[in-house]
Amino acid sequence: SMKNKVISLRSSGINAEYGGLAAFRILRLFRITRLFKLIRHSSRMMLMMEVVSNCLSELVMLFLTWVMGTLIFGTIMFYIEESDESKFKSILHACWWAAVTMTTVGYGDLYPETPLGQSIGSVILFLSMIYIALPMTLIVSKFSSTLQAHQEQISEKRRKFKKIPN
Repeated sequence: SMKNKVISLRSSGINAEYGGLAAFRILRLFRITRLFKLIRHSSRMMLMMEVVSNCLSELVMLFLTWVMGTLIFGTIMFYIEESDESKFKSILHACWWAAVTMTTVGYGDLYPETPLGQSIGSVILFLSMIYIALPMTLIVSKFSSTLQAHQEQISEKRRKFKKIPN
């Protein structure tokens, strides 16, 4: 009877083995928190975390404008490529293409086939490369100032340590 239940579960598309182990698999994901504990002991990782926290508002703005660009360019491409043979079956498919193109990954699963679509796609790719490169100057400058402040703190601690008599 147990064998029949397993077979009936498998034939209905439910994996019985996964159901019992799903909780343990989710709990194993919490092992990642160990990495965060290690970050506290690495001064370089703490420096990177400080840079990210200093740039958080800029990174959020970058992400939001990227999402808006993905939606706008995906919608534009959907209507440019609209035909029965088009690979862009919906605006979401076109947004997937826009996201992949804007991040310069370019999987090749979707691509524009009309000359106008290819031209617009090339412009989108060029603009997205510039878009990705521009915030890097801001992040690098924040990293430089954070690194300089960090090095000044270290040198100040060394000076105080040398002044303490034994």
